[in-house]
Amino acid sequence: MDLSMELLGYTWNFEFFVAAFLFGLGLATLGSGLFTAYFGAGKSQQIGFGLIVMAIIVLGLQYHQTYIADPATFDAASFRYGLIAVIAAMVGMGAGMFVVLFILMKVDTVDDLEDLDLEDLEDLDLDEELKKLEEELAVADGDDDSDNGGDDAPAEDTEKEDKA
Repeated sequence: MDLSMELLGYTWNFEFFVAAFLFGLGLATLGSGLFTAYFGAGKSQQIGFGLIVMAIIVLGLQYHQTYIADPATFDAASFRYGLIAVIAAMVGMGAGMFVVLFILMKVDTVDDLEDLDLEDLEDLDLDEELKKLEEELAVADGDDDSDNGGDDAPAEDTEKEDKA
């Protein structure tokens, strides 16, 4: 079955398009299903398993219609070219994601936030929070020796209630 047509001065092979589309859909659904099933919890994990089943069905039907069905729906050559195109596209996407992640890891976001001078973001500085917590603990330990604060404080309150 030849689904080629002339459009805008180029011959478009829609059989190749459909084969590449279905294979890309199947692989993307399989990948997202595996990711969701592994990292998800509860209902999202069930959705991940559903995506895996859907991907297997799509890829299985495409393989069946290409190689097993008596009147083949898809041409085997179009299937192979679609497979090559999808794999090339996924390699390109992976390389692009690697470049983006590499650039994002190299950007110094703390300096960028200081340049913005937003007072609301001061609480996000974990070092300052840790220093405040250490100071509070040091003050609590220092007060523990002088006025029986800390763990002894509840016992002292019950003694005052007994005297009253």
